[in-house]
Amino acid sequence: ESGAGKSTFSITSPSPTLFLDVEAGSRFLQTKKVKWNPQDGEEPPVADGTWETCVVTVHDFETALKAYEWLKSGKHPFKTVILDSISELQAKAQESINGRAQMQTQHWGQLLSKIAFFCRDLRDLTAHRSNPLEAVIVTAMSRDVEGVKRPYLQGQVASQVPYWFDICSYLFVDQKTNPETQQTETVRRLLTAKHPQFEAKSRVPGLPAILDNPNVNDMLESVFGPREA
Repeated sequence: ESGAGKSTFSITSPSPTLFLDVEAGSRFLQTKKVKWNPQDGEEPPVADGTWETCVVTVHDFETALKAYEWLKSGKHPFKTVILDSISELQAKAQESINGRAQMQTQHWGQLLSKIAFFCRDLRDLTAHRSNPLEAVIVTAMSRDVEGVKRPYLQGQVASQVPYWFDICSYLFVDQKTNPETQQTETVRRLLTAKHPQFEAKSRVPGLPAILDNPNVNDMLESVFGPREA
């Protein structure tokens, strides 16, 4: 849901991080940032220790594709790529097909292909031959479909996208009682296991069904072991 903390959660991942900002929300992130515009032919910034998150403002679908080309080449310093969000990127992809006019029947197949190829290509960067990423994180808005919270996407891609990634999870804000103070505290929780009311699944061993105040670095270490210094 809006305000659950998806963007904040995503930047707890290994840095340097590439943040594909489709929702124009990166300006609120509490991280050391640098800007990059792959459309201008610029090379990715050098990881010199002055920044943690490299932000690409995605005004159109072509900008996302340009950033991906650099990732595919392996000539970059990034350990994580974040797409925030796939729901907004699908709207950009739709605009690249038919402008802002109503989609026709023949356009839906093109839209499915664009989003499907892009998501799978990002995912496969974790298996890049020379410079694999440690994490690929894709956020999405949510909507109710027959009583189940699912990623907010149009067409067939809505039912297919959970299958493309190792984890499909639902992030939500909850309340819990501190056993020491008996005070009620706000906590962000990440559901990673199958649930009748939420689209969620994991094929990753070692993760609990629900994580409180989740952190991507901690999740990776629980699966793969401590990272070398």
